Amino acid sequence: HSAPALMSNPKIYPYEDLKILLKKRLPSDVDRDHLERHLSNDEFHTLFQMSRSEFYNLPEWRRVDLKKR
Repeated sequence: HSAPALMSNPKIYPYEDLKILLKKRLPSDVDRDHLERHLSNDEFHTLFQMSRSEFYNLPEWRRVDLKKR
């Protein structure tokens, strides 16, 4: 399992901003493949209904599936 969000301190963006930015151009400091890294802990928990550590302990296919929702 990979836990990129736990290994660094990426800049935090509100979820709504990330959704809007996806349709446009993301800032250079945003990891397009791991947008969840840029969520606050509260927004992360609200969206995924679990902590970051629980999320990153899931198999990769499951994390990808959750992010598509």
